[in-house]
Amino acid sequence: MAQKTFVSELKEGQLVDSAFSVKYKRGVAEYGNGKGWYFSIGASDKTGEIEVTYWGGASREAVQKVHDSVKEGGVARVQGIVGNWKDRKKIDINEGKGTISQAAFFNPEDFLPRGEKDVEEMYAKLLQLVDGIKDNGTRKLLNAFFRDEEFAETFKRAPAAMQLHHAWLGGLLEHSLNVATTCKTVAGNYDGINEDLLVAGALLHDVGKLHEYEVTTSIKVSEAGMLRGHVVMGEEMVRAKAGNLPELGETTLLKLSHILLSHHGEGDKGAPKKPMIVEAALVHYADEMDAKASQFARIRKETTSEDFRVYDKHWGEVYLK
Repeated sequence: MAQKTFVSELKEGQLVDSAFSVKYKRGVAEYGNGKGWYFSIGASDKTGEIEVTYWGGASREAVQKVHDSVKEGGVARVQGIVGNWKDRKKIDINEGKGTISQAAFFNPEDFLPRGEKDVEEMYAKLLQLVDGIKDNGTRKLLNAFFRDEEFAETFKRAPAAMQLHHAWLGGLLEHSLNVATTCKTVAGNYDGINEDLLVAGALLHDVGKLHEYEVTTSIKVSEAGMLRGHVVMGEEMVRAKAGNLPELGETTLLKLSHILLSHHGEGDKGAPKKPMIVEAALVHYADEMDAKASQFARIRKETTSEDFRVYDKHWGEVYLK
């Protein structure tokens, strides 16, 4: 295998022979009214993600054998050619002219995407927000999380998502800090806001993602993440810490729980409750805003077309000028 080629370096028409982490794998399906069989995988490294499609012949068994040789969450050697579909780069492998197989040699550091912002600087800003909390119980709760060295190291490394937004090492820290900073900025615009509760809810709203995702050579959803989700797990984490803090008060804890349980806004988006207090509403919309802005930045970075309008499979039609 040739030297590692990163997703960000790929150009249309280029021949590829490189190792990529397998983020997902779709089943074998028929194409061209019986012409052949194909399957696709999501190939990624620390610079991005690209879809790879293996186009096989009329033998389903032969294509299935290739499909089964690649493991989701593993590392695959991809030999194909870079193409373009709906203004997005992809890799096509035509049977007999390339292949996909389990990679024998690779460098694990090639596959873990990292954010562009300095993690230690962001964490220092987060701790400044914690220190600015006036309520003693709320501040103690936040310190129990963010000044715990083991928790801090895990939090600094965690992604905020598998694919859509802040899907990189340090992404959860960046996203949580953005949401909390936005909430603190807008709090003064409205009467009756409990700023301590608001900032605490913003910093903790996604804490369950520490257990929702597994990070190896790729970011993937854990079994607990699939079956329970970060919303429920995060609220449980907060309640567990709060059990040792009588200073927090039951009413404050109840409202913090509500912020975490309602931050997705709607039931069909994974929220057990809709926001019913103003602090919960502000966290929800700040969360939505930061996630959407991050998605636009991703689309802009990944788009190869110079057209003012592109189509993203997750977002839909996007205007980039």
